[in-house]
Amino acid sequence: MSLLDRAVRGVNRLISQNLGPLSRALYHTANAYTKSYNNLNYDMKSNGEYRLLDKLARLETKTIFDVGANKGEYAKACLARFKDAELHAFELVPETYTRFVANVRSDRVVANDFGLSDQPGTVEIHVNPRKDGLSSLIEGTAINKGSWTRQSVRVIRGDDYCADRSIARIDFLKLDVEGAEHLVLEGFSRMLAEGRISVIQFEYGMINIYAKFLLLDFWRVLTGHGFVLGPVMPRGVAFKSYNPRDETFQGPPNFVAVHASKPEIIQAVQLR
Repeated sequence: MSLLDRAVRGVNRLISQNLGPLSRALYHTANAYTKSYNNLNYDMKSNGEYRLLDKLARLETKTIFDVGANKGEYAKACLARFKDAELHAFELVPETYTRFVANVRSDRVVANDFGLSDQPGTVEIHVNPRKDGLSSLIEGTAINKGSWTRQSVRVIRGDDYCADRSIARIDFLKLDVEGAEHLVLEGFSRMLAEGRISVIQFEYGMINIYAKFLLLDFWRVLTGHGFVLGPVMPRGVAFKSYNPRDETFQGPPNFVAVHASKPEIIQAVQLR
């Protein structure tokens, strides 16, 4: 380490630990900048999610799965852009499903009042009545304050759903199930092995600490099935190799995997 590097580190330690309120103010400012730089942003209009849909809409997208459909905001964004697509929505919290059906009215939507997971059956979900978008099969209630209840809900495997409805392929699979994304992927093991899913968007955050499924695991599973991955940024998907330094749980909240057999999609959505 050079003398200059040592001097800079010494100054940083002095400022960060010994200036009281000023140190705290500098920390919060730097932390806010880091979160913005890493796109820790859940506003779909500015975080790149709608931009991704706009780019995908220029390509052939016929079958969309919205897993964790919540009240329907994402479904409506898809319907507005993919004029010929059929959307299969899955929302397993009964009260939230009722809101979805009331908000999304289209003959191109197949609304399902159950969820997708690795095994069929009945499971318990942790529900936050005031913030139903946080409801999760994963026990991680310490992350978000508020009252929580438990409900029994129904889940099936995605492979079985596709087989029952003769769905040959999924063009776009969106997963927002608060830490249970890996369970949904396991339920699509046959579709993934046969290369019948083109694009997958999944959410990643602090709930994955409790799920014990890291970015490393997503990379291993999805690259093993022929996908390339990267975070969703405001101007496109930053496809990259796995880097353990990305395991910060501080953004970006969304990642996209595109099957390598679809170079036209990779070219269309990648960050430039």
